[in-house]
Amino acid sequence: MKRCYLQMMMAGMIFFTITTVSYAQKAVVATAAADFSSGAHSVIDVKTGAARNNLLPTATSDITIAAYQDYFYRIERYQKDNITKFHINAPETPIWQFSTNDAGEQGSSNPYALIFLNSKLAVLLRYGKSKAWLVNPSATTQAEFKIGELDLSSYADSDGVPEMVSGVIVKGKVFIVLQRLNQKDGFSATNTAYIAVFDTNTALEINTGIANSDGVKGIPLPIRNPGSIQYMSHNDTIYVQGAGSYAASWSGKPAEYTGGIAGVNPNTYETAMLLDDGDSTNHPYGNISGMAMVSPESVYFVGYDGWGDNTLYSFKPAAGIVPVAALQHKNIAGMESGTYADLQGRLWICNGTDAEIVVLNIADNSVVTRTSTNLNPLKVVFMCIPGD
Repeated sequence: MKRCYLQMMMAGMIFFTITTVSYAQKAVVATAAADFSSGAHSVIDVKTGAARNNLLPTATSDITIAAYQDYFYRIERYQKDNITKFHINAPETPIWQFSTNDAGEQGSSNPYALIFLNSKLAVLLRYGKSKAWLVNPSATTQAEFKIGELDLSSYADSDGVPEMVSGVIVKGKVFIVLQRLNQKDGFSATNTAYIAVFDTNTALEINTGIANSDGVKGIPLPIRNPGSIQYMSHNDTIYVQGAGSYAASWSGKPAEYTGGIAGVNPNTYETAMLLDDGDSTNHPYGNISGMAMVSPESVYFVGYDGWGDNTLYSFKPAAGIVPVAALQHKNIAGMESGTYADLQGRLWICNGTDAEIVVLNIADNSVVTRTSTNLNPLKVVFMCIPGD
């Protein structure tokens, strides 16, 4: 029995390594109704494109998904505060469902992402709280699930939480992205965003030694409202995408172009801008709301021009930045990154306008396949299972 092994970190970005040529790969997709009344998940065979949709519907659209080895985890976020575990061979049968709140804890923990170190240790990011959890994904009871905490309260602003949104594990360290949005001011991106760094062996925060006005140990980012994070082993660099501030029609607040894509050295913690989103006068791509690093020489990002109006761009140093023709003015996974790469090097895009997954050939940005997910796709994770 052979397997393929996909090395990945799920927060909107994916990188991959092939160690065998014989594999069977499936994609699990979190989906949501267009009217936000419900959610579910789909399972798609990567090779054939065959899809099973509307699996185990739930009465919330605020969901996401994570995966490790043979299991995937559906996360119900704001005010639902739970995680459900499934085996890929039984994608409609929950193994367990655990709360992401402590007993008696007030307010929504709003679980956002699950970052795996191994089958018995993962970091659960809780957007609505100041402490991330260390959890055991192999637990069989709620009491066994939470095994520790990472205290991020030093990064909280006036709203009391640091808005932990995504993370990646690199070289024995977990890098946690903190948006530090001001919820008291309509989630405005007025504060410096950071990456907090923890030692995976001791669960202690590492002092990066970078001076900052907030007196914290982490890495101050040159972008605001960060979302996705991805490590590229090709050049030993962590990349972070930031959206700046979106325009708010209800308040008349204009967009602020304080985002882009930044690189972070995981050894020295130095940062550098890869792509700036512009300023109030010149912002050719809108807010940059997502990215996929296929390689340091091939980058894709999502430009946000308005609600449901996104464009996927290809950024290659040799060719510059060009829009992908088939994915202009589409709802690309709403406010989050919707771009992912499979083991065949093809890019999967969550197209909410047409409730489908669009698979691109990255050599020429042509469409390989389109697969309906019935509900709007939100996020993709890839899983490798025994194949021929």
